[in-house]
Amino acid sequence: MSQSDLILEALKHGDRLTPLDALTRFQCMRLASRISDLKQKGEVIHTRTIKTDSGKSVAEYWMDVERLSLFDDHLIIERARYEGLQ
Repeated sequence: MSQSDLILEALKHGDRLTPLDALTRFQCMRLASRISDLKQKGEVIHTRTIKTDSGKSVAEYWMDVERLSLFDDHLIIERARYEGLQ
């Protein structure tokens, strides 16, 4: 599986990724390039700049996805959104 495939799979599962996440999880040193490749293939990926604990600004990438989860014997549909909890 390619880095792009792994990144897309993570985003489709509701993960939010930063360059450090991509390096740690997928050994990807060029997340912005992989995101660009995915966007060129038609994937809708959102980007925003966030501040790390050390005050550094980094890009964060995510997709709007629907996830199903079981909670107290009820099926709940959760929508992962920009303002939502992940």
